Amino acid sequence: MERELEQGDLNNVRLELLEPEQHETYCKIGEQAYRDHYLHLWPEQNPSPYIRTSFTPESIARESREENTLHFMVCRSEKCIGIVKLVKFQQIRDLPQSAPMFLEKIYLLKRYTGKGYGQEILAQIESLSIREGTKTLWLATMKKGFPLRFYQNHGFKIVGEQQLPFQESIPEERGMYILSKSLAGEH
Repeated sequence: MERELEQGDLNNVRLELLEPEQHETYCKIGEQAYRDHYLHLWPEQNPSPYIRTSFTPESIARESREENTLHFMVCRSEKCIGIVKLVKFQQIRDLPQSAPMFLEKIYLLKRYTGKGYGQEILAQIESLSIREGTKTLWLATMKKGFPLRFYQNHGFKIVGEQQLPFQESIPEERGMYILSKSLAGEH
């Protein structure tokens, strides 16, 4: 797999495959980006349950050893502005599809949102997924807020529903949609 993906060059934004010496930086950027966008999901705006499972160097090291898990730093020039986590061959519950890719995390620091970076990174993820033999890209996103519109504007369709799997989160904020996009025939 290529070290850097540079299809398109919106202000030199690119995905860089995570290296072991970057685990701590990945965690810091991921945690800050999560806090920038999702504190409203948690009582007293305290996302510690999610942070403890998702953004510790130990959890990233463990996930990085899994053959189908890919972690990326989102970089612009020499600065890291976000993170991405993909899981190859992760099926969507009860939905038939071949060679799916799960876009588990795409988090950008707030100051870099709304500038086209997300669109460029999503295009790079789709290109990478196609090169990896993926036919379907899917994700889960909150029912409320900008991300749902963003993904729908980029060809994703709602194919199901689920709940945020953290009982500590605010119950009325747990609703999520599962979205899917066919990559078959795209180049």
